[in-house]
Amino acid sequence: MTGIDRDGPRAVYSQISERIAKDISTRYRSGERLPSEHEFAARFAVNRHTVRHAIDDLVAAGLIERRRGLGTFVLDGPIAYPVHAQARFTENVEALGRAHDSRVIHTATIPAEEGVANRLKLKPGHTVFWLETMRMVENRPFTVISHFLPADRFPELLAEYEGGSLHATLKRRYRVTLRRALTLVSALLPQGDDASHLLIPRTTPVLRLKTVNVDSEGVPVEYAIARARSDRIELHLDHA
Repeated sequence: MTGIDRDGPRAVYSQISERIAKDISTRYRSGERLPSEHEFAARFAVNRHTVRHAIDDLVAAGLIERRRGLGTFVLDGPIAYPVHAQARFTENVEALGRAHDSRVIHTATIPAEEGVANRLKLKPGHTVFWLETMRMVENRPFTVISHFLPADRFPELLAEYEGGSLHATLKRRYRVTLRRALTLVSALLPQGDDASHLLIPRTTPVLRLKTVNVDSEGVPVEYAIARARSDRIELHLDHA
């Protein structure tokens, strides 16, 4: 028996979605692959179009995700991300006991455009380092971050930084401890290569966090623009 009421008021795909959601909560762990649409169709004695509709609902609910060429996988819940003066990606994720990694995607030395220069209180055209990093949690993309820092303040940074905590590198090498002074949060569709880096459709919004970090004297030394998967992050705003 399939347990599906084909003559009742509820759509068949909705009943299938509910059954699969129950399976996810009782039988599957985060990261596990679900049976294929063909297998679900055989189990519930329906066509694949109906199963696909049910899977679409679960994807929209944030319970599972499709990975091109690999199948459908169970998602973990959103990661709690505190936003306060000392908040750091590495410390936040380690406190949750999650495996994490930071990778360098791209580096360059560029003249600061007006927006970057304003955030860092520099003159437009001032030479800055641009680092593009990818943050992974449990071996899955979490966020892509563009970091901008004054080149004259950290002259060997591009040669020295190979991944991991950028702020730990600045503290160890340059004796600079950063404090978050400003965070601006917005949502937008992924731009450039962000969708491919984050493994999401270009129609799925990302959460953008623009952050200014200052040193112990209050001087801006890093402007960062993070684009996080909106299905994997939950911001915790600390008003204490």
